[in-house]
Amino acid sequence: MIINYLAKYKMKFNLRFFVQQIVLFCLLSTVNAQHDGKRWGDLGNGRYRNQILPADYSDPEVLRMGKDYYLISSTFQFSGGIVIMHSRDLVNWKTIGSVVKDLPNELKDNRFDWSVMDHYDKGVYAASLRYHEKKFWCYFTTYNKGGIYVATAKKITGTWEVKQMKDKNGVPLFGLNWDDNCPLWDDNGKAYMVTSNPGENWFPILFQMSWDGTQLLDGDINKMKIKTKDQTDRGTNILPNATWGEGNKIFKKDGYYYIYHNQCFLPNYDRRATIARSKNIYGTKPDGTPGKPGDAGMYDISPQGTQSYLMVHPDSTGGRFDQGTIIDTPDGKKWYFLTHQGEGYQNGRPISLLPVTWVDGWPMAGVDYDNDKVAEPVWENEKPVQGQKKTFPQGSDEFNCKKLNPQWMWNYQPRDEKWSLSNRKGFLRLYAFKPLIESTFFKAGNTICQRYVKSETTKAEIKMDISAMTVGQEAGLSHFNGGSNYCTLSVKMTEKGKIIKYNDNGKVTEGDAISAPIIWLRSVVNNNGINQYFYSIDGKSFIKFGADYKLRWGGFRGDNIGIFNYNNLSESGYVDVDWFHYSF
Repeated sequence: MIINYLAKYKMKFNLRFFVQQIVLFCLLSTVNAQHDGKRWGDLGNGRYRNQILPADYSDPEVLRMGKDYYLISSTFQFSGGIVIMHSRDLVNWKTIGSVVKDLPNELKDNRFDWSVMDHYDKGVYAASLRYHEKKFWCYFTTYNKGGIYVATAKKITGTWEVKQMKDKNGVPLFGLNWDDNCPLWDDNGKAYMVTSNPGENWFPILFQMSWDGTQLLDGDINKMKIKTKDQTDRGTNILPNATWGEGNKIFKKDGYYYIYHNQCFLPNYDRRATIARSKNIYGTKPDGTPGKPGDAGMYDISPQGTQSYLMVHPDSTGGRFDQGTIIDTPDGKKWYFLTHQGEGYQNGRPISLLPVTWVDGWPMAGVDYDNDKVAEPVWENEKPVQGQKKTFPQGSDEFNCKKLNPQWMWNYQPRDEKWSLSNRKGFLRLYAFKPLIESTFFKAGNTICQRYVKSETTKAEIKMDISAMTVGQEAGLSHFNGGSNYCTLSVKMTEKGKIIKYNDNGKVTEGDAISAPIIWLRSVVNNNGINQYFYSIDGKSFIKFGADYKLRWGGFRGDNIGIFNYNNLSESGYVDVDWFHYSF
């Protein structure tokens, strides 16, 4: 590169120009970088490197309360529903809870239960988090043929009260395919909600909402099931030229109403984050008068025409920064776009943090290095707030607490009487029961897991007491996504005794007999997402078992590392997990 520049200018050496070009080259090299498995998150020197959360935290929403940030993310069929995390610097996050504890009962939808398990690919999508009248408000949908919900709590950690929203006639909003809703309480005493109806004419639609946040004042559930541009009794289309309405967010700043979402640009449906604004919530008519419900005006788009300032060029892998939250620092001097990368990776849709510059009242995420009016991603940057302790929302567990640590998820709502932290102090006891379909991993209840964290080397290990296993039982470590792919290393109890077993999506390899009462199981994943399993009967010497397994994206989920336990023959047997050690 340096030689080429010198040759180009025939040795007419200009030191200032030369230094500028070297700086630009370094910046663009940073822009084109990919996730570095060795250097990510808090770098310990006052800087951070994307991805800050190289795990599956899709559809992120962030709320700032003073110096505290709270992040929520989609959880689909997992329990608890809607993970909650806390940070003081937008880089270091700790899991502190979830919004929905008992999904089948609170959502009135048994598809989330261990006895049905019929919501892979679907479930709790793209929630929004707000603070209003001394309460936290969380709005979300359960796609598909699910409901539109609002949950409220006086404290961010709960207890949360979950309600189904109602249409204008008081009918519960359930059986719909709507998603990605976001509320706004205006300073004129009115309230609104923006959401969208996936499929044909998938555009953001604005509803009037009751001040208590529980009812759509111009929504009729029967009309909301119709996918047409006729907005009668189903809200108002405020962006008539939009072809997509995923990840809807609405907020008010400096007298403008801003709405942003994922827009797919024809002819190839190139999906990116876009933003529009108006002085009037229903847009402005050509004559300058405000739009009205059912008769909207137009929202302004940014100076780039169809390409808004929020649009960010994809990273070098093609990953889109297309859904998230625009948020400021406590002093109001800095702004950021916390966003997932919208392609599907083995670690799902991981989180990056991009600086935001306001240009003529429009937010530009990233840095416009090449002056084409569309910013490039920033892979390394100064931390928004200095001095915070390095934390991460996933991690090891010794199972010494009375309650399950909040970083854990269950694949579907668990069967509560079949697990315990108290029956044997310092252990997680998992009782075995039959899968809904024999020997089918994705139909076996009470699988507990954490998100896979992509790093140079990711290692998960459990120490498990298998002395109480009964015939027909299997228990061990697993990798799995949203209902499409799985791979397990387990102990299987046969009539002749225990054996080691490897299972790659039904392709089974069985190994040596296991006579020891204790077993250690280990998963090691490299930066390319290739997993290898190992086992040990003494905790010192580990034996590799099974083939290499490529972690995968499926069912809108990245990989999860889980502990599973079931019995094909009877409701009997249990295992005691002493600890789960997780490093990355």
